[in-house]
Amino acid sequence: MTPPIPELTSRENDQVKYLKKLLEKPSFARQEGVFVAQGAKLCCTAAESGIAIKNLYCTRQAAKRWPQVFALGCPVVWISEPVADKLSGMPSAQGAFALCEMPQFSSLDIDPAGYYIALESVQDPANLGAVMRSAAAFGYRGVVLSAGCAEPFGQKAMRASMGAVFKLPVIRTEDLPGLLQQLAKRGMTTAAAALRNSADIRTFSPSGGLVLVIGSEGQGLTEQTIAACQQAVRIPIEGMESLNAAVAASILMWEYGGKQRG
Repeated sequence: MTPPIPELTSRENDQVKYLKKLLEKPSFARQEGVFVAQGAKLCCTAAESGIAIKNLYCTRQAAKRWPQVFALGCPVVWISEPVADKLSGMPSAQGAFALCEMPQFSSLDIDPAGYYIALESVQDPANLGAVMRSAAAFGYRGVVLSAGCAEPFGQKAMRASMGAVFKLPVIRTEDLPGLLQQLAKRGMTTAAAALRNSADIRTFSPSGGLVLVIGSEGQGLTEQTIAACQQAVRIPIEGMESLNAAVAASILMWEYGGKQRG
């Protein structure tokens, strides 16, 4: 006889509390090396992108409504509707949560012939997610994040990325200027989005692999990071001092990579 699938019905269960903490505290999720994908679409996208799913927590109603989630082939733990509401924080929860292993990448995974976007201290998770979404759409090979950036596997960033965070290597660094100098030595072109001593993006033609570097909306790039790059580039605009970080990154990625793909 097949043993019954375990079911969580108590909102105070230790597993439920653990999942809730992972959902609410991205720094804790990073420390644990796991994250929770919430909702049918993100659960499926994570699995299809090769993310290892440890457990799927699913209500019986969700299994009927989104059978593709239940068919992912990973271990299933049934949860009650009240538990799903607690985890989601919303009464209209989809009732599907995937506990996933957080992928780990390093600078050694960077292909010197590829195109990458690097972000310095971009703290808004919605901006970070939007950049990752554009990077995936325009054929970029990965995202480099400095210390101080938002957590890419936090709920807001994941939702804004529309699952792109599962498709792109995320390389974290505590020393962005040092990494940029290393990548230049490996033959890549490094270009900072900055105003001073910069070239119009319409006149800059990189060769080989490329790393585009974007700073936060409020502060821009640090002088150390700009100095570490071989080139500074600017987007010609009128009437405004600057652009939203995600918008600027998307324009640059379209100009260098996306346009050629189109």
